[in-house]
Amino acid sequence: MTVAGQVAVEGLGYARPMDDKTDHIARLPLFAGLGARSIEAIAALARTGSQPAGAVLVREGEPGDTFYVIATGTVPILRNGVFVRSLSDGGFLGEISLVEGGETTATATCATDCELVSFGGFEFGRLLATFPDVRARVDAAIARRPHDHEA
Repeated sequence: MTVAGQVAVEGLGYARPMDDKTDHIARLPLFAGLGARSIEAIAALARTGSQPAGAVLVREGEPGDTFYVIATGTVPILRNGVFVRSLSDGGFLGEISLVEGGETTATATCATDCELVSFGGFEFGRLLATFPDVRARVDAAIARRPHDHEA
């Protein structure tokens, strides 16, 4: 359901005002340095919402179809059941499977209630094609993170 001035957030909790969504995106380090028009364009591609503690965002070995940016909250990352790192405010995940076209390389479960900004595969592709600075930050993260099912 869409209410005037709000965006329906299918599958990610509740509807949020568009201005709140734009504000969330503008505060994320991934989008630092982008102008207001760029932030508005990104907001048009993005979904925002919340997930409770315990919600699994991605499961290792399954097809990845969403890119997540954590606005608030903590999400531990496990590979082969072993803790790798914990992501929090401003962290992002899901990029490897979307860029490389494979399965997700880790399991990510919300340790706390989380506010998330997410992009489906098509929207993520548009985001990277349109904003080279964002693409460079995502590519740098991919280069740092283990993938291709490396141990």
